[in-house]
Amino acid sequence: MEYLALILTILFVDLWVLVSPGPNFVLISSAAVTQSREHAIWTACGIATGSFTWAAAAALGLASVFEVFPVIGLILKLVGAAYLIYLGLTLLRSQGFRRLQKKAEDGRTGYWRGFLVNMTNPKSAAYYASVFAAFLTPDMPVWVLGFLVSAIALMSLAWHLLLAIGLSAAALRSRYIAFSKYIDRLCGGLLVVLGLRLACDSR
Repeated sequence: MEYLALILTILFVDLWVLVSPGPNFVLISSAAVTQSREHAIWTACGIATGSFTWAAAAALGLASVFEVFPVIGLILKLVGAAYLIYLGLTLLRSQGFRRLQKKAEDGRTGYWRGFLVNMTNPKSAAYYASVFAAFLTPDMPVWVLGFLVSAIALMSLAWHLLLAIGLSAAALRSRYIAFSKYIDRLCGGLLVVLGLRLACDSR
């Protein structure tokens, strides 16, 4: 009971950050409507793996690393910006549903894309590092850290699976077929904008 309030506070903050739109949301939405439910589920698993990795790194002292080596944070921002812009340009060049049908991707591609988008997003690193640095103390029991890291990963998995399953529903996919070119360009444009904003923030 001693650490219950702390755990609930961190998980509550994480929930609000999790459901706010960002690169992960755009990626999972695109995967759900342009590929398949299976592909979107694998993408969700990749994103959740990234969340687990960042949370575990933060619990082990990620904030200290960024303070000592700020260039690492800068490199992470630039790589993340470049990757988001690359994904966005790929969608912007899409010709719609027919072309995507011929280039259907397997689950492994979705998994690694979800993982890379999460891992190259410096906002994830900054968020987890700041939250853990603000709330945790050096004498924090290992079980509390383990529980928080596991809970954050499971929350990420549950939320993104919900998006993957919901957005890949037949009704939404049929609407997508009719407007696929425009939806691809919208998602692509959003990713490019997010990437450019990230690049500007790195200056």
